[in-house]
Amino acid sequence: MKRLFALLFVLTSFFVHAQKKTTPYFVLNAGYEYWNGNYGRLGTDLYLVQPNDNIFTVNANVNLGYMKDKFRVIPEVGFGYLFNFKNNPGDPYSSNISSAFYTVRADISPWTITPKVGFAVLSLLEFNAGYAFEFREYEDFKDMNGFRAGLTIHLPTQLF
Repeated sequence: MKRLFALLFVLTSFFVHAQKKTTPYFVLNAGYEYWNGNYGRLGTDLYLVQPNDNIFTVNANVNLGYMKDKFRVIPEVGFGYLFNFKNNPGDPYSSNISSAFYTVRADISPWTITPKVGFAVLSLLEFNAGYAFEFREYEDFKDMNGFRAGLTIHLPTQLF
């Protein structure tokens, strides 16, 4: 797992170095996650807003749920990209959807890797769905492979 965190850190460092004109924002998030059961989701994101208003994210989350008579805590780290077509000169309709973002994410827990796609409104309310691929079993817990979907509210720390 340490190697995974190190790889994520190195990839993020290269991206940040290549995008020197990004504006960083810290964002707190809370939401609901369906993952072969119901989970609450809490965490934080680092938004790196690019000059074209697309956003690269690095996140750390925890999924909290009660399954098989035990309280479960599943930590995750991930990265993602929120983009829109506001600056597309070939599309006359893009100016009408500048507040909508499409999202591409990858979340990594100690037991699974989950690619996700989704949709965000104003980068504050995000719906995403994906498929979890289990690479290691989690104790005596049920199979973690499978469909995942979530609804997350992102709260910028500038509001506090």
